[in-house]
Amino acid sequence: MATKTKKDQLIEDAQKFAQRYQYDKAAKVYEQILILEPAAINQRQKLAELLIKCGKSNEARKELDTIGKHFSKSGFYLKAIAVYKQMQKLFPEDISLCLTLAELYGKHGLVTNSLSEYKIVYEFYENTGNIPEALAILDRMQNLDPLNIPIKIKFAEACLKQGKKDDSYAVFAKTASMLLERRDSATLSRVCYRVLELFPDKPDFILEVLTEQISQGNAASAIDHLQRLLRSNPKNKRVWDLVVLAYQALEQPQRVKIAYQHYLNFFPTEPVAILGYISSLTAERDFSATLELLDKHGEVLISSGFLQELKCIYQSLDEIAPLNIRVMEGLRRVATAAGDEGEAYLITLKLQSLNYIPDGIQGPSPFVSDTISEQKTVQDLSPPVAEVLAPPEVAIDTIQSTEEETDEDIDIDIDIDIDSPFDSPDQGISTASPSDNRLGSVGELFDTITTAPRGVKFSNEGENSDAQSHFDLGQAFKEMGLYDEAINEFRQASQDASRRVECQIMQCACLRERGEVERSITMLLALLKSGLSEQESCAVKYELSTGYEAVGKKEEANLLLNEINATNPGFRDIRSRLSTANISDSLDFSDDDLDDLLPK
Repeated sequence: MATKTKKDQLIEDAQKFAQRYQYDKAAKVYEQILILEPAAINQRQKLAELLIKCGKSNEARKELDTIGKHFSKSGFYLKAIAVYKQMQKLFPEDISLCLTLAELYGKHGLVTNSLSEYKIVYEFYENTGNIPEALAILDRMQNLDPLNIPIKIKFAEACLKQGKKDDSYAVFAKTASMLLERRDSATLSRVCYRVLELFPDKPDFILEVLTEQISQGNAASAIDHLQRLLRSNPKNKRVWDLVVLAYQALEQPQRVKIAYQHYLNFFPTEPVAILGYISSLTAERDFSATLELLDKHGEVLISSGFLQELKCIYQSLDEIAPLNIRVMEGLRRVATAAGDEGEAYLITLKLQSLNYIPDGIQGPSPFVSDTISEQKTVQDLSPPVAEVLAPPEVAIDTIQSTEEETDEDIDIDIDIDIDSPFDSPDQGISTASPSDNRLGSVGELFDTITTAPRGVKFSNEGENSDAQSHFDLGQAFKEMGLYDEAINEFRQASQDASRRVECQIMQCACLRERGEVERSITMLLALLKSGLSEQESCAVKYELSTGYEAVGKKEEANLLLNEINATNPGFRDIRSRLSTANISDSLDFSDDDLDDLLPK
């Protein structure tokens, strides 16, 4: 028979005392065991349990702390968490245990649990007036979960209370950038309002955020909000500058040109916008229009200091039409204004070799309307957007811009020729087949959508243009926030029966963006009952779910998204929308902020 060691005998004695409920004696025996073998974690755990049964909480805490540190140091974070949770039951008021648990949860990757513990610590410091420590805890929380909006906002406000104004503003800016990327306009608006309250000296907060977004390559996320800003205040030059900058970053020259046109509707004498529009025409190699505008506004641009830009434009025109007298004269004037006498002299010699006497030497002014025959007449820098996007068959009257526009004149007025309305089919075009009549009553419903009166009329030739042109034009109008114009174009495009439903959905989207959400929902529901293909039904439900979300009907929205997913799981971004459904970022930092994130 093997001889018992002293340790074995002590363990046997301790077990006997414990079985007799003599916990004090059993504990003393385990203390002797630990003197013999201090690293015996299992025996130390039994000692801690016995001390708890004896009511010796402080002694038990000492042993549990030793055990917890051992597990933590060894990387057994879950075991360490269990130990400290036990300690937390013994000492629920000890805030240091919450801090330790928060750190352990974080090390194991249990972010929501960690945040829950940190939040208890934060509230303790805040309630006791220890703002520096509270701020330090918030900093840990935001580092642990960088995408948590409520934490970032609370951290920003805490920084401000500590007098760290610059840090606070920087955190608010980062938060706004995140919301822009998420396209969470509602929360972003609340953040901006809060910033204006806290930083009244920073009225351009959102513009600074949008500028940073564009510079970081996130122009796509910035453009939607810029358009909203323009709808609320189209007479803000800085917003127009950012819109142009965003479209340039997105490499969309046609929209850059459109943006400059709208810009000039409100600021017809703004040199930056004039130069930008002329540059757009130059890039399109529109020689005659560019030259006409240079003749008209060249002096303004020269006096504004855009000499190098003008030189590049004239050089581009010279490549298109070499030895053109007006182009060469423009180059000479730019060189003279820049003080480059040598270049100006060489250009003068070239002009004289062409039997042309430059202005200032002898002879008539070079800027005459008949220098080049059969040139396109450009009456104004700021035609309506329809003029640029309309197909060749559409004739558009130009609008003369005035510097003193009233608020009622802000919109770009576009009207339909009363002799050929967009919502009636052309004469001579065959009627739709019986199968297309299933949408007849719905079509009448869509005809009730009203749009603002227009000032520019389309000629009858526009009725013969194809549906794709009208649809593309409608899309362009919609993206610029011109919803009335977009609806008119989608109406015209809907004459093509094959894309009628698509066009009606787009009209509903315009209504929603225009603020008529309930009406949009009503029309989509009617459209849904009209007998659609599977793909059309998914498209209607997709837009309808967006409308429901806009009015806070999340259950209805989620139901539709699930129906789409069941029918066509690959439809658009349906899986992504389902995965983020029902998630809301509250700006309040109440006790329930993080509860929904914690495991039940």
